[in-house]
Formats: sequence, C-alpha cells, structure tokens
Amino acid sequence: MTWYFVPRMLSAFLSVVILVVMTRVLGPAEFGRYTLTLLLGTLLFSFTFFWLVISVGRFHHAKEFEGRTIGTVLGAAVLIVFALLAIVAMSYVVLPFAWANSFFYAAVFCISHAIHEIGAVCLRQYNEGPKFAAVTLLRHALGVSLAVAFIVNGGGYESAVIGISLGAALTGAYAVLVTVGRSGVYFPKWAEAKTYLFFGFPLAVVGSTSVFRAMSTQSLLAVLVGIEAAGYFAAAQALTMRSLVLTMSTLSNVVAPSVFEAHEVKGIAHSDSVLDRYFSFLMLISMPIVVALVSAADVFANLLFDHDFAQETAGYLRVLAIAAFVTGLQGAYFSYSFMRSKKTGLQLVITFGTLIVHALLSLAVINLLGAPGASYAFLVSSLVSFVVYFYIGRKVDPLKVPIRELTKAFAGALIFVPFGVVAEGALTLPSQVALLLAGSLAMFVTLVLIRQTAAVTVWNRIRYRAS
Repeated sequence: MTWYFVPRMLSAFLSVVILVVMTRVLGPAEFGRYTLTLLLGTLLFSFTFFWLVISVGRFHHAKEFEGRTIGTVLGAAVLIVFALLAIVAMSYVVLPFAWANSFFYAAVFCISHAIHEIGAVCLRQYNEGPKFAAVTLLRHALGVSLAVAFIVNGGGYESAVIGISLGAALTGAYAVLVTVGRSGVYFPKWAEAKTYLFFGFPLAVVGSTSVFRAMSTQSLLAVLVGIEAAGYFAAAQALTMRSLVLTMSTLSNVVAPSVFEAHEVKGIAHSDSVLDRYFSFLMLISMPIVVALVSAADVFANLLFDHDFAQETAGYLRVLAIAAFVTGLQGAYFSYSFMRSKKTGLQLVITFGTLIVHALLSLAVINLLGAPGASYAFLVSSLVSFVVYFYIGRKVDPLKVPIRELTKAFAGALIFVPFGVVAEGALTLPSQVALLLAGSLAMFVTLVLIRQTAAVTVWNRIRYRAS
C-alpha cells in the first residue's frame, strides 16, 4: 500500500506547489482562465473516460470478465479518443473560434489526464508499485516545469495548460505501454462495455461533483463580479480541494481495490472491516489539514501567495476548508454505500438534484453579497448534499459510522486549535511553522494516547522501524 499511497500524497503536495507557482506567474485574471480551462477539461474527462478508470478498480477481480477488464478498457479508451478528436474538429465549424479554441485546450487536458489516470490505475491493479510511484510523481514535476518554461517564453494560460497536459500525457503513456504488455488491447464487447458504462458512468459524474460546483461557482463569479474575482476564489478553492478532497479521494482510490476484492471474494462482513479501518486513517490524515486551514488561514494564505493575492484569498479559506472536508467525507467514505450495492444510478440522480440547488444558491448569494457569498453558498450546498447522500445511502447499504473513531478525531482536533490560533498572531514565519508543527505533534500524541486506531498503527510502525 505504501507504494500507492505515499506517491499520491506527495503528488497532492506537488499540486499545491503548482497552484502557488501558477498564481505567481499568471496573475489573477490569467489564473482564473487557466483554472476554468482545467475544470472544463476535467468535466469532459468525467463524461468520457472516468467511467473506464472506475471500472478497472471495480471489475478487475470480477470472475465473469475472465481477466479481460483492463484490455477491454484500453480498447474502449482508444475509441473514445478518436470520437473526442472528431468532436473537437467539428467544434471549429459550428462554434465561434474563441469558444472552439477553449474547447480544444480543455480536450487536450482531458485526453492527457485520461492517459495518465488509466495507466496509473492499471499499474495499481498489477501491483507495479515502483512504476506507479514514478509515474505519479513525475507527472507534476514534468508538467509544471514545461508550463513555467512556456510562460516565461511569452505564453499565456494556454501554454500553461499545454505544459501541464504534456506532463500527464508523457508519464501516462509509459504506464499504458507497460499495461499493454501485460493485458493486451481488446475491442470491447457490447455486454462488457454496457456493464462498465452503467456502473461507472453515474459514479464518474458523482465523483466529479466538486468539479461541477467549482466550475459553476467560478463561472458565476467571472460573469457577475469579474474574472479576477474568479481567479482569487479559484486559488482558495484549489488549495482546499487539493489539500483535503484530493487527499481524501487519493486514500479512497488506494483502498478501493481492497474493499471491492474483500466484497467479491470474502463477503460483506470482511469488506466492512476494511472500511472501518480505512475510516480511521481517513480521519487521521484529513482532520489536521482542515483544522490547520480553519484556525490558521492567514498563515497559509501569506505563506503560499504574494501579498495582494493572499489578502483576497484568505477570507475564503476558512469556509471553503469546512466545505471541502464535508465534500471529501461524502465522496471518500459514504459513496461506498452506492458502489458496493451497485446503485450508482441513484447517486447520479442525487448529484443532479444537489448541483441544481448549488447553482441556484450560488446565483442568489453572489448577487446578494458579491464575491464573499460564493464561499458561503459552497458550504451550504455541501452540507445539503451530504445530508441527502447520507440519508439515502443508509437505505441502500447502511455503512457503519465509526462514532468512536470520529469522536477521537475531533478530540485530537481540539488539541490542535490553540496552536493554530497562536500561529495566526505570531510575527515571523519560522515561529508560525513551528507552532503548526507543534500542534500536529500534540494532536498525534493525543490520538495515540486515546487509542485512535490509525494513530496507534502508525506509532507502532515507527517504533518497529526505529528498533
């Protein structure tokens, strides 16, 4: 598991570094356009390729597909690439050039992202840990290097999109080549493709809920307030989403094969035990991040962004951090109710309903309060979505909610809060960092003392390796 989780976590950290770099080299307006383009490309990925990525994890161990799942997924992906390229070419005929050009850059990112994600998930299934780690980490390192080089040489946000896309495509191509050598490529049979599509497509759309919300909110800000306001909000939102939702979904992606394998091979009781342990680690990893962002928002804003950018983004961080935690918990844990029961179509219905609520709420609150209202609308809609999701999910597959683990995580968070508050008032960066590190250590020690499962496991491993 270490080969798959640690690189993903480092990748999440690198994505924050990329965020910092891009805000500085592009500025608020160009950064807003860059973010909207990537969001559009990610949404396009959700409707085209994401269901294939999900199907690899869900059906690789399913006996009825006789080991053909990965080869079939690769074959289907090739067909989708050609179809998407044809649509891009047609867009230049039927759409204004500026719109078609924006769609082109979004499609470039979509295909590149798909190559990487399909290649990486296949390496995970084949237990190619070192190769998975290399592909995951080199993506961001290569992408940001190319993007900055293009921008420095006179490019705008489009060149940043191309650089980031190349980082994904080149590393992903290596992963796909390794996979093809083991699985081959099959033309998908209709029965196989239909099973993958009906299971994976609703889940793909549901899994992109946060992207839908981000896209709608930033688009409304750009139209109602201005593209610079969208850029400031995008920076704060990207920080919370990448540090929290991405981290939580990463852990979920790493654990998912074990959950489904346990469900398919050993039954639901064993799958429940895997999920219980996973929830504890989910809390151990996410709780310090959300508490740090809420209690020391100004510290992170000033540390990561230049002065003017930090002044504009700090106000969003606290509210968006809570919203991101709620969204991450919904997608990274409670989604298993629908995935194990294969009721992903129901998830899709819930998602469409809550997205409509979010769009209408954002429109009303931004009109009423201006740019600051965007974060409050985001939080309220996240809470509404979580409540609906939890209530209906309990009816289709009632997951156990580990109350004791949740209570212990909140107890550890309370220990951290004073350190974050004091860090806000500290005058120097070293003292701020020292206080936040001390808070994290105090929280971890508290969790070990009250026997939080994940903290105790980590502590025992540290002791074992130190002995």
